[in-house]
Amino acid sequence: MSTPLRDIVAAELAASGLDQTELNPGDAAYVENGIRGVLSGLKARRAWENHIGAILTHKQVLEVTGWTKQALSQAVRDHRVLRLKAEDGSAGYSVAGFDGAAPARPILGVKDVLRVWADADGTGWMAASWMMTEQPELGGRTPRQALLDGDGPSVVDLARAATGRLAA
Repeated sequence: MSTPLRDIVAAELAASGLDQTELNPGDAAYVENGIRGVLSGLKARRAWENHIGAILTHKQVLEVTGWTKQALSQAVRDHRVLRLKAEDGSAGYSVAGFDGAAPARPILGVKDVLRVWADADGTGWMAASWMMTEQPELGGRTPRQALLDGDGPSVVDLARAATGRLAA
């Protein structure tokens, strides 16, 4: 285990009021099982991030956009930001719909695309994957890149076709 992880474990043990010397084999097995679950989740998160780009926390989105909590909530409701819902109820935010500017802003046209995906994908994961997957109909570009290139109407049409196939 790397030093930062050892430090985290030691700090969490100390904060919990548990003394390492008091842990019995059953306690160790319980902790080990929990760590396996966390590492499995981390591995899945990394695989998704390799495909769709970074998954930002609520705080990170506020930092990169300069928005308030209310502005972010409104952007999600308006389909300008793609919220990703995990099985455990937690949420992250896909960077696929943001431009590369500082402060970051939703890409022009992403609202129309995310609105199409809203009914077909309640968790956001399919939409995020689709946004970052090269599409032959877009000349091999990803929908995100096509939006950045100003080709919004084509991306919306392709989103309708993709969600229509899912509904069939």
